Amino acid sequence: MTSIFAKSLASTFDIALRLMEAALADCTDELWRTDLWPDEARTAPTPNGGLHGSAPWFLGYHALSCLDYDLTGDFEPWAPPQPFDDNTYGFPNRIFTRPELLGYVDWCRGRVRQTLDTLTEELAARPLPSTHRYQGMAFGVIVGNVPGHVVEHAAQIRQFLTAAGVKVRPMPGDRGYTAGT
Repeated sequence: MTSIFAKSLASTFDIALRLMEAALADCTDELWRTDLWPDEARTAPTPNGGLHGSAPWFLGYHALSCLDYDLTGDFEPWAPPQPFDDNTYGFPNRIFTRPELLGYVDWCRGRVRQTLDTLTEELAARPLPSTHRYQGMAFGVIVGNVPGHVVEHAAQIRQFLTAAGVKVRPMPGDRGYTAGT
């Protein structure tokens, strides 16, 4: 789909992924494993296996794996790249490193390109299958919602870092922002 809609979505995904990339890159080693909400979401094993929590690494993993999964629409099996396939029911089995998560940002850029390049009106209108958590919703609606989820978690990480005294990069559109810095 080369419509203005697809071009707009591509721009929105680009900004969302740049924000996540900057948030993960700006996170210090000391804060990488520190929970944003230790009372509500302490990083720990789940009853069925895997880890859940609110540390920057986990929020980055969560946002990126949801993007990756949702862009399949569950119309095909979801197969995250290594090492992100090391999970139990979608919960990571270990703490991922900054380089691993920054690599996942790049993987997700490719997933976005692939999805938007093949998105047709018919596919966008197709209801998500009963196996998807948003079953019955039009695929195009979920594609349009995914960037907001990534921005939400990138902003949470950035706010956490700022509160801890870390100087974060300006956001896209702010003065002083330079892509890739």
